[in-house]
Amino acid sequence: MNGQQAALKINYSEQESRLFSGWNEKSWIRSKPMRQDSIVGLPFSPDLVPLANHSVIAQDSNLWMTVLAYRLLAHLQFTTLLELNHVNPVCSALSLGSAPINLNVQQRNDALKIYCDEGGHALFVELFSTQVKETFSLGDSILGRPIFEKVIENIIRENQSKLSPDLIKLFFVTISETLVTKVLKQVPSDPNVADVVRNVIGDHAADEALHGAYFQALFPLLWQNLSSLEKQEMIKILPRLVWAFLGPDYDVEYNVLKALDFSDVDAKGILQEVFVPSDVAAGVKQAASPTLRMFEKAGVFEVCGAFQIFADYQLIS
Repeated sequence: MNGQQAALKINYSEQESRLFSGWNEKSWIRSKPMRQDSIVGLPFSPDLVPLANHSVIAQDSNLWMTVLAYRLLAHLQFTTLLELNHVNPVCSALSLGSAPINLNVQQRNDALKIYCDEGGHALFVELFSTQVKETFSLGDSILGRPIFEKVIENIIRENQSKLSPDLIKLFFVTISETLVTKVLKQVPSDPNVADVVRNVIGDHAADEALHGAYFQALFPLLWQNLSSLEKQEMIKILPRLVWAFLGPDYDVEYNVLKALDFSDVDAKGILQEVFVPSDVAAGVKQAASPTLRMFEKAGVFEVCGAFQIFADYQLIS
């Protein structure tokens, strides 16, 4: 952050100022129960699991169900790490006034409410993860560390002389909180998925709608508060942060296939067949559209070279 540049003040519109007015009545941590029902039904929506649609797996009901269960477990573990390692440290900084923009008391308290929500999400998905592993006899350490954490670490290491790690983390969280994945959109309304799964993911999705609106309001001020040089560096990073959050985690998918006794050659072959690069890129672009619009409104694409950089990552055309 440019040391000579005064921190900007974020102002809520009247609509934004009412975002958390019903938080006590609607937030999971304030008003909803811990979901403890048995898992009766599918553990995940099959059309959201590319591996489950491969012919070798789809024709074996046991393999098929196990792949769906591992996809659920991966989603839950992703959620825990995202909330505890990334979102909550940023919300803590916002609530304490240590982020590079000035927030009023209400805005800081809203960040603290998000902090409470995210801690609650981590709690209920961790408890549910145990149930999922026991129900489907899943290996505890099969999945490994999610790729988004590795990508962020690489980005921070590569840019430590140009951008502060805290600033990169702040932008990643702002992006991740404004991206609504197909999982949060589709699973809660899929009648084939077990009710308890739909409820757990639905509880998360309901809270995230508020969080997304908060960070949508935050992003333009974050962007305006960057120096010209910081903007030039940040536009090289933003597409990578989008892909880190939305792109497939090939390592996790490979680990699942190996756990199901596929050979190295067969596992890699299956991954090539189900993750067609053009289809993957189209899916990421579509899922990222709300955040890309947020970038456009904030003036990200007005920076020289931004359009080509995002095109290189197949996010715009």
